[in-house]
Amino acid sequence: MDYLKSQFNEDLNSEGDVVEIAGSEFERCEILNGLEPDTYELAFSEWLAEKRERLLEKANEILGMYDNNGRFEQLVRIHKAGNLVPFIGAGLSIPSGYPSWTAFLYQCCGESGIAESELTHLLSDGLYEEAAQLLHDDMTPPVFNELLDSTFDAERSIEGAIHYLPYIFNDKHVLTTNFDTVLERVYESKERAFDAGSVKSGRSLVEVARILQTKPRSLIKVHGTCNQVTDRVLLHTEYEVAYQNSGDVSNFFERVIFKDALLFIGASLNTDRTIKKMEELVTEKGHDSLSRHYAFLELKSGDSRIERKRMLARANIFPIWYAEGEHDESIEALLYKLMKDCE
Repeated sequence: MDYLKSQFNEDLNSEGDVVEIAGSEFERCEILNGLEPDTYELAFSEWLAEKRERLLEKANEILGMYDNNGRFEQLVRIHKAGNLVPFIGAGLSIPSGYPSWTAFLYQCCGESGIAESELTHLLSDGLYEEAAQLLHDDMTPPVFNELLDSTFDAERSIEGAIHYLPYIFNDKHVLTTNFDTVLERVYESKERAFDAGSVKSGRSLVEVARILQTKPRSLIKVHGTCNQVTDRVLLHTEYEVAYQNSGDVSNFFERVIFKDALLFIGASLNTDRTIKKMEELVTEKGHDSLSRHYAFLELKSGDSRIERKRMLARANIFPIWYAEGEHDESIEALLYKLMKDCE
């Protein structure tokens, strides 16, 4: 994978300072690759083998925790049957330098007249929609929308485990509530771009099931994208319109969200509208009549694992836990093992 070579170069360069020759500075990877390309490739192959071994060791360590292993084996079987769809959260964009939604709201707060304490109070109560609405209205729509666009549409270098997705999930659609364009770019960089006319849907969810019949390799941006205000679902007023009890959202969740098994990756799975709507559908239809979903999820200190598991089960989501503070390494390890086990 191309991005792994950049990691290898970073490791090579970390062994010492840049080398100065005749007033010009050269990194160690440039010197080795330029003077001894065969040696460079051999060193990369050895580094890659060691990295893959470490990833499998880490994945096996994670799967030895709690009841993770059996659930992961289910994931492999579901994927091999062609019924696993990724649902990507902000945790896979953060390594590339994009902020989490919480961090973005605090960024907005610094450009508004809203006191940080007021924003903190709203977020601590889980009122993210209301917080976004408050900041949007105070900043004015043009200022808020420009900051959203310039923050999440910036073409930063793509880093981290998100590079595995095009290799693991190439034949199905991908779901996300992210506003950035990282998924589009990483799939395109692997020459596996999404079908033309991929769905970037916010309020027009009713059309998604039909479109997937002819464009199964679509990217479904459930709440829209950063550079499009029309059909966006971000503010409290926009959520009210999109999630009103018209039947369109319910149809989308039943026909798309619960059509396959989802694997949530990089998502915090707090009780937002998406999770609440899933809970409503599970309550209405019954746990056993709908697909089970899975998640790679960080177990944070202070959380009751048993209680958190029960809460997620209300939306038919079942977690594979990893330790707090080990997000990037754990996600990469689990995705690598999933890719290897599904070969």
